[in-house]
Amino acid sequence: MEYSLEAVAKKMIFVIVCASAVIALGGYIFYQSADAMPFAIGVMMAMGVNIIKVLWLKKTVNNAADMQVKSAKRHTQIQVFLRLVLTAGVFLAAGLLHSTHVNLIGTALGIFSLPIASYSMHFFFKNHHSNILKEAEVHAYQDAIDEINTIVTEKETKAADL
Repeated sequence: MEYSLEAVAKKMIFVIVCASAVIALGGYIFYQSADAMPFAIGVMMAMGVNIIKVLWLKKTVNNAADMQVKSAKRHTQIQVFLRLVLTAGVFLAAGLLHSTHVNLIGTALGIFSLPIASYSMHFFFKNHHSNILKEAEVHAYQDAIDEINTIVTEKETKAADL
């Protein structure tokens, strides 16, 4: 299975769309009236914002990978704040349009499709994650051994020089 940022983003968007459709269908079943449409519009607004946030996150990670650590950290923190502002913006828009066109509860429930997608990635890439962790443990173990050998060699060299 391909494990790249692009693959993760595509799967997250797929899960967001599916979760939003289920939430909208649940709203239709619950309301069974003209109130179902504003609920669905709220869910679709949230779905659109969540898709934008996933694409934005992918771009942020790609950009941060090419930066120095300090710059990447600052850039990432700013991007997280801006994505939070975007989420607040969709809630503000839903609140302003609440009485006529958009259901605020539908928007709130639709926002939860992003965490659902995030947690579902564990199941999509379950075997790949365990392989990465195993490789990381092996590399960390080997790095620790190399570091210890370097320290021992330095101490032996200093002892021999005395």
